[in-house]
Parts: sequence; C-alpha cells; structure tokens
Amino acid sequence: MDPSISQELFPQKTCRVWIAMPSLSSNRLGALLAIIGILGVGILLTDQILRGATDHFYALILFVIVDFVLSGLVIARPSRIAFKLAAIWCALRIMLQLADISQAPLYQFTYAQFADYLFNPVSSLSSSLGNPPGVPGILLDLVIILEIVIVVSVAKPRGRTEQVT
Repeated sequence: MDPSISQELFPQKTCRVWIAMPSLSSNRLGALLAIIGILGVGILLTDQILRGATDHFYALILFVIVDFVLSGLVIARPSRIAFKLAAIWCALRIMLQLADISQAPLYQFTYAQFADYLFNPVSSLSSSLGNPPGVPGILLDLVIILEIVIVVSVAKPRGRTEQVT
C-alpha cells in the first residue's frame, strides 16, 4: 500500500503531553543525599554526647547507611520512584529529628536545653559537655536544610511538553 494513501485513510493524531520531571537531576539529588550521609558520619565522629545515647548512636548509623544506599539508587537507577523514596526518607528524617526533642528528659535536659544542644550552632551547652564548638548544631542544621531542599525539589516538579503521536 502506498504510504500517502495510508495516511489519507488513517491520519495520525498528535497531541501535546505535559511531563512532570523533578527539578533536581539524579546526580545532584544523589550528591545531596551523599552529603547528608557524610554530615551524619561527621556527627557520629565528633558528638561525644551522642555516644552515651547508644540507641540514638546506632539509629544515626542506620540513617547514614540509608542515605548512602538511596544516593546510589538515585544515581544508578534514576526514576520517579527513586526520587519519591528519597523525598519520603528526607521528610521522615526531618520529623524524627524534630521529634527527638521529646527525648530530652531521658538525658537530664529540659526541652529547651535539648533543642539548643541539637539545633543551635553557637550553643555553649554542647561545648560545655565535651563537644567541639558547633557540634552537632552546625552539622544537624545543614542536614535539615539539605533534606528540605530535596523534599521541595522533588515535590515541585518542573514540566516540559512533548509531542506524542
């Protein structure tokens, strides 16, 4: 059959489709997750108080492992599911880190003191307890900022249109 005749008998219809893409590339998202993991390792190595709270210490080790595994997954197999897993993981971590303040009485802190210890990079409390200045405040604040960047970037897709036949 002549191709021109087939096009006359069966015309192809085209339409434009909007495709949602995450605003971060897989390499950038994977790198952010790896940086979060590295910051977690930094907290593990420098926070003397955390070592006394063995349950939190081992939980952070698990968090770091998940960060690196998700980083590798996002870079090696970029997909919407991998991006969503990374965003869900980061959102869960943010909630857990903020909920950590509720554990203050277990470590003989008031809630305000524990929040100051965890999130205030210029806190003298953590230094007076044997930590280097700014630990864990600076590192934990950077982790939370990067987690927010990941959640917002994955939740707010940029779109592009493609012609589909």
